[in-house]
Amino acid sequence: MNESGFVGNQSVEQDDINSNRRQELDTHIATIRTLQDVIVYVAFSLEIPGNILSAIVWLRRHVTGKNSAAVYLAALAITDFIYLFTNLIIRRVFCRRWFCRWFFRYCCWNLRYSATVLEPLLVLGFSVERLIAIVRPFQVCYKVY
Repeated sequence: MNESGFVGNQSVEQDDINSNRRQELDTHIATIRTLQDVIVYVAFSLEIPGNILSAIVWLRRHVTGKNSAAVYLAALAITDFIYLFTNLIIRRVFCRRWFCRWFFRYCCWNLRYSATVLEPLLVLGFSVERLIAIVRPFQVCYKVY
Protein backbone atom coordinates (compact mmCIF):
# COMPACT_ATOMS: atom_id res chain seq x y z
CA MET A 1 0.00 0.00 0.00
CA ASN A 2 1.33 3.41 -0.83
CA GLU A 3 0.71 6.74 0.95
CA SER A 4 -2.53 7.40 -0.84
CA GLY A 5 -3.98 4.14 0.43
CA PHE A 6 -4.09 2.48 -2.95
CA VAL A 7 -2.19 -0.55 -3.96
CA GLY A 8 -0.67 0.28 -7.27
CA ASN A 9 2.25 -1.22 -9.10
CA GLN A 10 4.03 -2.15 -5.85
CA SER A 11 2.64 -5.69 -5.69
CA VAL A 12 3.39 -6.28 -9.36
CA GLU A 13 6.96 -5.04 -8.89
CA GLN A 14 7.36 -7.15 -5.75
CA ASP A 15 6.16 -10.26 -7.62
CA ASP A 16 8.66 -9.56 -10.41
CA ILE A 17 11.47 -9.19 -7.88
CA ASN A 18 10.47 -12.43 -6.13
CA SER A 19 10.28 -14.35 -9.40
CA ASN A 20 13.69 -13.03 -10.47
CA ARG A 21 15.19 -14.07 -7.13
CA ARG A 22 13.59 -17.50 -7.46
CA GLN A 23 15.04 -17.93 -10.95
CA GLU A 24 18.49 -16.91 -9.72
CA LEU A 25 18.20 -19.35 -6.82
CA ASP A 26 17.15 -22.17 -9.16
CA THR A 27 20.11 -21.39 -11.41
CA HIS A 28 22.50 -21.49 -8.45
CA ILE A 29 21.03 -24.78 -7.21
CA ALA A 30 21.38 -26.36 -10.67
CA THR A 31 25.00 -25.16 -10.86
CA ILE A 32 25.80 -26.59 -7.43
CA ARG A 33 24.23 -29.97 -8.31
CA THR A 34 26.21 -30.13 -11.55
CA LEU A 35 29.41 -29.30 -9.69
CA GLN A 36 28.64 -32.00 -7.11
CA ASP A 37 28.13 -34.58 -9.88
CA VAL A 38 31.44 -33.61 -11.50
CA ILE A 39 33.29 -33.91 -8.18
CA VAL A 40 31.69 -37.29 -7.43
CA TYR A 41 32.58 -38.75 -10.83
CA VAL A 42 36.15 -37.45 -10.65
CA ALA A 43 36.46 -39.08 -7.23
CA PHE A 44 35.03 -42.35 -8.57
CA SER A 45 37.39 -42.32 -11.54
CA LEU A 46 40.39 -41.88 -9.24
CA GLU A 47 39.39 -44.02 -6.27
CA ILE A 48 38.13 -47.17 -8.01
CA PRO A 49 41.35 -47.86 -9.99
CA GLY A 50 43.40 -46.73 -6.98
CA ASN A 51 41.75 -49.28 -4.72
CA ILE A 52 42.20 -52.05 -7.29
CA LEU A 53 45.91 -51.27 -7.65
CA SER A 54 46.30 -50.99 -3.90
CA ALA A 55 44.72 -54.40 -3.35
CA ILE A 56 46.96 -55.94 -6.03
CA VAL A 57 50.08 -54.47 -4.42
CA TRP A 58 49.15 -55.48 -0.88
CA LEU A 59 48.15 -59.02 -1.86
CA ARG A 60 51.46 -59.96 -3.46
CA ARG A 61 53.02 -62.95 -1.79
CA HIS A 62 56.33 -61.36 -0.81
CA VAL A 63 54.46 -58.42 0.78
CA THR A 64 51.88 -60.42 2.74
CA GLY A 65 54.43 -62.99 3.87
CA LYS A 66 56.54 -60.44 5.72
CA ASN A 67 53.89 -58.02 6.86
CA SER A 68 50.57 -58.98 8.40
CA ALA A 69 49.34 -55.40 8.13
CA ALA A 70 49.31 -55.87 4.34
CA VAL A 71 46.36 -58.25 4.71
CA TYR A 72 44.41 -55.60 6.63
CA LEU A 73 45.26 -52.92 4.07
CA ALA A 74 44.32 -55.18 1.16
CA ALA A 75 41.00 -56.05 2.80
CA LEU A 76 40.40 -52.36 3.44
CA ALA A 77 41.09 -51.55 -0.22
CA ILE A 78 38.71 -54.31 -1.34
CA THR A 79 35.87 -53.19 0.95
CA ASP A 80 36.39 -49.58 -0.10
CA PHE A 81 36.20 -50.67 -3.75
CA ILE A 82 32.98 -52.59 -3.05
CA TYR A 83 31.49 -49.55 -1.31
CA LEU A 84 32.42 -47.19 -4.14
CA PHE A 85 31.29 -49.58 -6.89
CA THR A 86 27.92 -50.25 -5.26
CA ASN A 87 27.49 -46.53 -4.63
CA LEU A 88 28.15 -45.89 -8.31
CA ILE A 89 25.62 -48.55 -9.32
CA ILE A 90 22.99 -47.22 -6.92
CA ARG A 91 23.64 -43.70 -8.16
CA ARG A 92 23.42 -44.34 -11.91
CA VAL A 93 21.83 -47.66 -12.84
CA PHE A 94 18.16 -47.30 -13.58
CA CYS A 95 16.15 -50.22 -14.88
CA ARG A 96 12.56 -49.99 -16.05
CA ARG A 97 11.50 -53.45 -14.93
CA TRP A 98 10.63 -53.90 -11.30
CA PHE A 99 12.78 -57.02 -10.87
CA CYS A 100 15.90 -55.28 -12.14
CA ARG A 101 15.29 -52.30 -9.83
CA TRP A 102 14.62 -54.59 -6.88
CA PHE A 103 17.70 -56.73 -7.57
CA PHE A 104 20.09 -53.79 -7.85
CA ARG A 105 18.67 -51.99 -4.86
CA TYR A 106 18.58 -55.07 -2.64
CA CYS A 107 22.00 -56.46 -3.56
CA CYS A 108 23.81 -53.16 -3.83
CA TRP A 109 22.37 -51.76 -0.62
CA ASN A 110 23.33 -54.91 1.30
CA LEU A 111 26.86 -54.93 -0.13
CA ARG A 112 27.22 -51.23 0.60
CA TYR A 113 25.98 -51.69 4.18
CA SER A 114 28.33 -54.64 4.71
CA ALA A 115 31.28 -52.61 3.46
CA THR A 116 30.24 -49.70 5.67
CA VAL A 117 30.26 -51.95 8.75
CA LEU A 118 33.40 -53.87 7.78
CA GLU A 119 35.69 -50.87 7.15
CA PRO A 120 35.76 -49.58 10.77
CA LEU A 121 36.22 -53.14 12.03
CA LEU A 122 39.25 -53.61 9.78
CA VAL A 123 40.73 -50.34 10.99
CA LEU A 124 40.11 -51.44 14.58
CA GLY A 125 41.79 -54.81 13.97
CA PHE A 126 44.76 -53.13 12.30
CA SER A 127 45.09 -50.69 15.21
CA VAL A 128 44.89 -53.44 17.84
CA GLU A 129 47.53 -55.47 16.01
CA ARG A 130 49.84 -52.44 15.88
CA LEU A 131 49.18 -51.76 19.58
CA ILE A 132 50.12 -55.31 20.51
CA ALA A 133 53.26 -55.09 18.37
CA ILE A 134 54.28 -51.88 20.15
CA VAL A 135 53.38 -52.88 23.71
CA ARG A 136 54.72 -56.45 23.53
CA PRO A 137 57.37 -56.39 20.78
CA PHE A 138 59.15 -59.59 21.79
CA GLN A 139 55.98 -61.68 22.12
CA VAL A 140 54.82 -61.07 18.55
CA CYS A 141 55.62 -63.96 16.23
CA TYR A 142 56.61 -63.09 12.67
CA LYS A 143 56.74 -65.57 9.82
CA VAL A 144 59.78 -65.35 7.59
CA TYR A 145 59.66 -67.07 4.21
